[in-house]
Amino acid sequence: MARRPDASDNPARSQGRREAARPSLFERIVWGRVILWGALGMTVLAGTLFAWHRTEEFLIRDNRFQLLEPAQFDGQSPSLKVEGLHYASPSQIRHVFAPDFGRSLYLVPASQRRQELLAIDWVEKASVSKIWPDTVMVRIEERRPVAFIHLPPNRKTGLSEFALIDKDGFILRPKMAARFTLPVVGGIRESEDRDDRRARVQRVLAMLAALGHQADHISEVDAADPNNLVVAEHLDNRVLTLMMGDENYSSRMSNFLNNYNEIRMKRPDSTTFDLRVDNLITVVGAPKNVK
Repeated sequence: MARRPDASDNPARSQGRREAARPSLFERIVWGRVILWGALGMTVLAGTLFAWHRTEEFLIRDNRFQLLEPAQFDGQSPSLKVEGLHYASPSQIRHVFAPDFGRSLYLVPASQRRQELLAIDWVEKASVSKIWPDTVMVRIEERRPVAFIHLPPNRKTGLSEFALIDKDGFILRPKMAARFTLPVVGGIRESEDRDDRRARVQRVLAMLAALGHQADHISEVDAADPNNLVVAEHLDNRVLTLMMGDENYSSRMSNFLNNYNEIRMKRPDSTTFDLRVDNLITVVGAPKNVK
């Protein structure tokens, strides 16, 4: 029986399939370039990493970049410069950077140090900059006190304590001698939430702003109940207690001052007055109202 001819018997076709299976010259050139560029890239990367490592070692180890130790300069390193400091403790600022003295400026974690500065009670804003070769520049914006607060007696000493407070309810204690002409606010506790302290302080500031010059003789404001501010008013060498409520402060104070002479004639021994109802003055403890 005769065998059918197979395509493999055709030498031309077999040769064509072998040539088709081989990579073309163009493909070999493309892959060669890819491999070459890859090798060059790895070489450049390795060289860059090596150069950076050597540069980093230089920045860390070279003495020219080290922050000077405070002990060499009576406790104050010339490598640490601070601006804007008035009432906060300089030692607290230096303590933040204590781990950095004697080390390279390159190693100072500026962002972390800024967060640590913001944890100091007097510091409201802070920035930390590296000035090469060996200086840290710190710029401080301190909180501004708006009132004194009369804190409850200390459990250890049994003594009452005065401190300062800012508009956001932060309690501040001066670290150095300072003089402030500010009102005294009572009824604020250090243990309460700062948002509550802030609400009380804001209510007091709003009342004093509304009173204007009428607040000149007010020595203290009790903000224990922010819905009923109680002021200590000095008139005729006497201290009067006035319950002001939570609104219409100016008109209520004007009504009281306009009627004060008559009130004193009728009730000379009275010192506490309720002004929370507009156009009505109630002598606390009295059987009737004084209008």
